[in-house]
Amino acid sequence: MTRLTLFLSLFLFSVCGFSQKNYWVFFEKRDFEKKEVVSAKTLENRILLNLEILQESDYGPSDSDLKKLREANIKIRNVSRWLNAASVEIDDLKQLEFLSLAPGIAKIKAFTGDFFYANHKKTTEDWYISFALGQMNAPAFLDHRLNGGGVSIGVIDGGFLNANSDKTLTHIFKNKQIKSVKDFYFPDKKDFYGEKKSDQEFHGTAVMSFIGGVDFERKLQIGMAPAADFYLARTESSTRESRVEEDNWLAAVEWLDSLGVRLVNSSLGYAQGFTNPAENYQPEQMDGQTSVIAQAAKIAAEKKGMILVLSAGNEGENKPWGGYVSTPGDVENAISVGANDQNGLKMNYSSKGREDVKFLKPDLTAFSEFGTSFAAPLITGFVACLLQKNPAFKLPEIKSILSLSGDYAQVPNNFIGSGFPKADLVLKLLSGETTELKIENKEASKYFVLKIKKGDKIAIFHKKDQRNVVSQEFREGTDSKIKIKRPTNVFFSTINHNGKIYEVRWKD
Repeated sequence: MTRLTLFLSLFLFSVCGFSQKNYWVFFEKRDFEKKEVVSAKTLENRILLNLEILQESDYGPSDSDLKKLREANIKIRNVSRWLNAASVEIDDLKQLEFLSLAPGIAKIKAFTGDFFYANHKKTTEDWYISFALGQMNAPAFLDHRLNGGGVSIGVIDGGFLNANSDKTLTHIFKNKQIKSVKDFYFPDKKDFYGEKKSDQEFHGTAVMSFIGGVDFERKLQIGMAPAADFYLARTESSTRESRVEEDNWLAAVEWLDSLGVRLVNSSLGYAQGFTNPAENYQPEQMDGQTSVIAQAAKIAAEKKGMILVLSAGNEGENKPWGGYVSTPGDVENAISVGANDQNGLKMNYSSKGREDVKFLKPDLTAFSEFGTSFAAPLITGFVACLLQKNPAFKLPEIKSILSLSGDYAQVPNNFIGSGFPKADLVLKLLSGETTELKIENKEASKYFVLKIKKGDKIAIFHKKDQRNVVSQEFREGTDSKIKIKRPTNVFFSTINHNGKIYEVRWKD
């Protein structure tokens, strides 16, 4: 579980209390109506240096957005046009909660650490959903009363510390939705939810929250399957990494199969970072069949009818490793989940698929600023709603439905797969409606010019071939058009303009 400590500490900070005072508040939109945002001398310098004359970063937050902060008695320290943000001082948790719910705010970042509060979206007069659920149009499922009811979910993880007292899981314990638990690492452990060796044993608790958590105090739904039943398997040591944990994982998935549990979430991944370096894997071994747990996952998916939703891993910035998906997320017939940002691009830390295997990984993504460990359970909750709708769905049908509801269904890539699924499109697919997204195929040589409007958002994947990404970028419209330049060694570019897809083939 490389980088688990970092992402776990971020999540603990979000759910365990308010401790920071200084924050950056990032806004969704820039005020492009402001005049004379830079001086004449600045413009002269740009002409002299052959720079872009008017730049998007010249335009910062609107006065109305800043006014919202002042009206909430939030002190503004400085305003950044470049980052479209304001640094603020916050005196109490209520002000922070106000910001997390206020419209027009993209995210909030503490001065210390990399923790972000994602903005939440209102679904009814009183209730809210997380940004991730909003991105996947979760209200469409909620409107059809799809909440995972009657579906059994197995969770294989590193510990479920204090799950029975976590405020986001109160309903699950109150309604007796925990059907069975088993500790494969410490079989003699008497208190399944206590007796911690380290704080990392909270990881499984956080995963459960992203599957079916509800914060009733804040009226915030976190996961899509709050009514599901749970079977919990602890397989990890919280103090060391070893191949023994993989042996436990194999035993756990067999245990779940013996209980008739089909849907399994595992936010554990193995690559490097083992306590004994001799146990480390090599990138070429991430082929979906080399590791023992890959072989087990393959059997579970192909022979046992199980649906495994697995985190793709947080190796995206691990250059010696190649940034590749870790095992068992490398298994072809598992549902491997990466992490996307608010614009649908791959989070830098999220692992990418290998270029030299016949199948594509990851399969899809979900929004998560805390690691792919917390992207996978979001998709698990999504799948639980599908199984509630039709318990007879098989793995190929589930994978097809998920893929077809993503923006990149027809042009998936090894950064984000098909992108994130959308509940409203899934329901249309299940009702027999045609939802195929049309793609405009274009050809260009050095530049591709796209007509846009101010404020339009453009996500771009530059690829060496039709599926393998070299780089990605995000652009926001400041004029009536943008010019997209062909990077070196790029032969295809997928451009998402407000949901409309262009596939550009670059000519030599």
